[in-house]
Amino acid sequence: MRLFPLSVCAVLLLGVASSVQAANPAELDAIRSVMNRGDLGQALQRLDAYVEANPNDDAEARFLKGLILAEQNDTDRAIEVFTALTKDYPGLPEPHNNLAVLYASQGQYVRARDALTVAINTHPSYATAHENLGDIYARMAGIAYDKALVLDSSNEAAKSKLDLVRDLFSVRRAETADTKPLVVTAPRPSSMETRSAPPAASASVAEAVPPDPAILETVQAWANAWSGKDVAGYLAFYADDYQPPRGMSHSRWKTQRRIRLNKPDFIEVTVSQPSVEMRGADRAKITFVQDYRSDTYQDQVTKALQLNNEDGQWRIVEETSIP
Repeated sequence: MRLFPLSVCAVLLLGVASSVQAANPAELDAIRSVMNRGDLGQALQRLDAYVEANPNDDAEARFLKGLILAEQNDTDRAIEVFTALTKDYPGLPEPHNNLAVLYASQGQYVRARDALTVAINTHPSYATAHENLGDIYARMAGIAYDKALVLDSSNEAAKSKLDLVRDLFSVRRAETADTKPLVVTAPRPSSMETRSAPPAASASVAEAVPPDPAILETVQAWANAWSGKDVAGYLAFYADDYQPPRGMSHSRWKTQRRIRLNKPDFIEVTVSQPSVEMRGADRAKITFVQDYRSDTYQDQVTKALQLNNEDGQWRIVEETSIP
């Protein structure tokens, strides 16, 4: 699922591949072959064994492990791997870039921006990081324009700018339709090949409605409004026909939400591991892990939101926590 179409291509692991000679390059080549066959579980086991046997020569192996975890959608562990690499090899830009891609997939655009800034400071000629940073700023602009429209639906200037951002990423999705734009791969210096494209989708899958990136932007903006205790902005993300849980009336639900947003001294809501399911062009379901923290309470739940597209804006019509 392309939650964030960053421009990511095959790039050498500069500094690791060129300045550090692998203790057992034949084993790393064999592991790459296993990865390319799609047997990620076996590749991961062999990488762990390689790192254990070569603790002072593990940079490339750890990098490959991060790529496998990302392929397996184990985003949190992939982030741990690349974060450790940035600390152990601060001169390498690629781990910072990969962190940015992973953060962006979770809607954490500020962290993604910061990671790319470090990558560029480390390697000013790193074109991929510059382009990715432009995409991050465009995403953040889209969230800001969307919030402006939530607060003032008559703002035509904001609507035009939001349409431009969405058009930009519609083009990017078309351009990257046959690629896997998740993370930078780390081939050996003798190889610049990208991973092979996945098999062609069946007709039923090909005809499905692709996920609208505005859905993730909307959910992130909703979480930001909640974190900022912006009651009016938060409530504006819900449709007029939103059905509160347990048969509560809409007016009573609004009153309850105002109280709960205003009571704590601070609130922090983060969204991770999002998955979007389109149910037609104007209906969608998104599931994600929600972490809530305040000065009085904290929890983590898996949440599902049903959204409808109303006049170009995604609005929440149902909200449930999944046991």
